[in-house]
Amino acid sequence: MSKPRVAIYGLTTEGYQLAIQMVDKADLTIVDETLQMALDISPAFVRKNPNLEELMSQEPLLGFKPLEQVLGDAQFVFFTPKLRRPSDDSLIEASTKLRELSRYLSKGVVLANALPTGPGGNSEYIMLVEKQTGLKLGDELAYSYMPLNPGDSRPAVVSSAEPKSAALLGELGFAQNSQNVLSAEMEYSAYVLEEAMRSVTQIELAKRAREARVSLRNEREVFIHDFAKCLYDLKAIQASEDAGESVSYLAGATVKSLENFVRYVVDETRELLKEKDLKASRTKICLLWNLDKYEMRADRMQMAEGIQQRLRDYVTDVEIVRNSRVDSAEAFDSLKHNVAIACSKPDYETLKQFKKGHRDAEITVVLATPSLRKE
Repeated sequence: MSKPRVAIYGLTTEGYQLAIQMVDKADLTIVDETLQMALDISPAFVRKNPNLEELMSQEPLLGFKPLEQVLGDAQFVFFTPKLRRPSDDSLIEASTKLRELSRYLSKGVVLANALPTGPGGNSEYIMLVEKQTGLKLGDELAYSYMPLNPGDSRPAVVSSAEPKSAALLGELGFAQNSQNVLSAEMEYSAYVLEEAMRSVTQIELAKRAREARVSLRNEREVFIHDFAKCLYDLKAIQASEDAGESVSYLAGATVKSLENFVRYVVDETRELLKEKDLKASRTKICLLWNLDKYEMRADRMQMAEGIQQRLRDYVTDVEIVRNSRVDSAEAFDSLKHNVAIACSKPDYETLKQFKKGHRDAEITVVLATPSLRKE
C-alpha cells in the first residue's frame, strides 16, 4: 500500500518538526516558499538531519524539486509559512502566502493550517482558498486547523471542518481533539490569552514595584523569550474581534504591554550604565538570546532587534549573541565592561557556566524577566 503524499508549505522549524512526526507514515516533501522549490524528506534524511538548522547549514539546494509538481500531486498540504514582515504587517503576510499556496492546490486535497488565528479567522482563510482555487469545502476541498506554538512539534489542538479531513489526519497521527474549527479557535485563543495575561500582570506589577523600591515575593521567573512568542497570536485574536469587544480589548492591552517591555529593558539598562558610571566607549552590551531564525513567527527576532536598536542610542557596541558564541568566549570584550542581558533560562544558565570558568571577566548580568534583576 502506497503512503499518502504530503507537502509542508514553509521551510520552518515547526514545519520540519511536523515532517519528522509523519516521516514513517507519508511520502513527504517540504517547500521553501521563498525559493519556490521543494525538498524530499525520508527517514534516512531525518536521521542525518535531526533539525532544520543543521540541515540548512549544509546548503541542500541540489536536492530541490519544482514547486508546481509537488503541490499539484499532494493529497495533504500543511501550511507552516515563514513570516518575516514587520509585526503589524504579519497578518497580511500570512494571507498573502496562503493565497500564493492556493494557486497550486488540486481537487480532493486536505489543507491543514498550522498558523494560529483568532475566532473566525479560519472562515476567512477558507473563503480565500475557495476563491483562489474554485474548489468548494466538502467533496472538493478538506480543511483542518491545528495551530502550533513556536518551536512545538505537536499541535495544541486538532480540528476539522468536515469528517473527511479528520479521518485522513488521523492516519498521519493527528487525532481530532476539538469539536470543530471554531471551538478549536476559541480553545487556543483562551490558552494564549491566559498565558500572555499572566506574564503581563507580572511585568506591570514588577514595574510598579521597582518604582516604589519594594520587592515582590514568589515572583515567577519568566523570561522575555517565553512571553515574546505570544505577539502574533494576540494580534490575530485582536484582529478577529470587533473593536470594543472584550476579547479584542484584552488582546490589544496585552500586546501593548509586551511591546512596551522593550522600552522597559532599555530604560533599566540605561539606568544601570549611570549607576556604574560606565562610559559608552568602554562598554559592550550583549543581548544573550539563542534565537531560532527558522521559526514561523518573527516576534522574538523583531523584539531582539528592537532592543538592540534602542540600546545603540546609548552604547554603540550592542550585539545579539547566541549560546555557541558564549561558550567559545567570543561574545565578550576583554577590554570593556560587558553588560549581558540574559533573555531566556538556557541563556542565563550558559552565562553562569561561562562566568564560573572566567572569573576575571568584567560582566554585569541583567535578567530579562519582569523584575529585571541584576547580578
